[in-house]
Parts: sequence; structure tokens; C-alpha cells
Amino acid sequence: MSKYTAFRCPEDLLELAKVKAKKDRRSLSNYIITLIEKDVCDGSAVLASPKSEGKGGKSKK
Repeated sequence: MSKYTAFRCPEDLLELAKVKAKKDRRSLSNYIITLIEKDVCDGSAVLASPKSEGKGGKSKK
């Protein structure tokens, strides 16, 4: 089950998101969650790369 969390968002940005969600025939909540999931999944490779490096941030050769 999902845990709901409140966060601050500029009203104009929220209104634009509402329009896009309505255009895609989706709820605002579903639309925002999908955007966040896409961003987090795309960034997962960035988070994994430092683990493969040696001490001092330099890769081992």
C-alpha cells in the first residue's frame, strides 16, 4: 500500500500538470507518480556508478 506524502509545488506548474494529466485521461496523482518513477528509474544508473569506483573516486585499472 502506498504512503501519501505532501510536498510543495508552484501553483502554475501544478496547473500545467493537471492539464497534461487530463489530456492523457489520467488522474493527477497517477500522472505525477509516473513522472517521478521515470525520473528515478533513469537516474538509477547514475547512482550505481560510484560503487564500481575505487578509493578517491578514481576507477581501478
